[in-house]
Amino acid sequence: MAMLRTPPPNADLARLESYGPEELLNLFATCLKNGTTRSAYISLPDAWGRLFDALFLSAEELVEEMERGSGGLDVEHARMLREFIHADRLNGGLFVLDVIKNGGKTDRAALIMVADPGDLAAIEQNGMTAVHLLAGACDRRIRPALIRRAGKRILAGVFDQRGLPVLFTIFGLCDLGTEDLDAIASVFSRDELRAVMSESRSGNNALEVFQHLEASMKRYPRMERNALVRNAFYRPAAKDTRKEGTEPPVRVEKIAGSAGRERDGEKPSGDAREGTGG
Repeated sequence: MAMLRTPPPNADLARLESYGPEELLNLFATCLKNGTTRSAYISLPDAWGRLFDALFLSAEELVEEMERGSGGLDVEHARMLREFIHADRLNGGLFVLDVIKNGGKTDRAALIMVADPGDLAAIEQNGMTAVHLLAGACDRRIRPALIRRAGKRILAGVFDQRGLPVLFTIFGLCDLGTEDLDAIASVFSRDELRAVMSESRSGNNALEVFQHLEASMKRYPRMERNALVRNAFYRPAAKDTRKEGTEPPVRVEKIAGSAGRERDGEKPSGDAREGTGG
């Protein structure tokens, strides 16, 4: 589900709305020059969203034009923003993580198309890299661009805290489509997919999961195949979900035994009769 950006305070919002693309680009350039990824006056994640909303009509247009090397963002500006994201990575990646968490569809699409995928792979939060987080948060129509931009090294060789590569995170998404599989097939050969596995080298390899998904997409509509394919490569460990202090379930062997004797013509014992409240 797409998440809306958290609106900045009113004074900052009014100032932000008065900025054009050139002023917004200068804001990022100034922060980069001063060695900071924070602005004292304007929320940079909100400035990022404002910038790309002004330059492109939609996230789809942004991806299409930037893949062609055309559009409203020239090469020098794209390079400057890429360097800004690199600097943010060296400072913990707070800007990138904010855009992923609170940004809109266009904001995340811009992050995919502008950032160096290696910088996104180096930013982590709670055991998940920014690439894993983007794969789960970006709109499904933009995800094929992320797959192509990330490439085989990051998709197959960057793992989360569970030991799953980015590619397996994508395989586990419930809204996966044929466009995603086409993008994966454009990055990997079948032999390369066969070599991709979890970090522990256990479970199915990526080719087995890919073929399972491919077959299910031919057989079932998108909504029906979620339960069939989402966890084809991963089985979570069983755990005790009882909360502390809860009573264990009532044992019913004695009651069941009494009922069985009644069916055989025997009368229940006195203890069992007392338990019935009669």
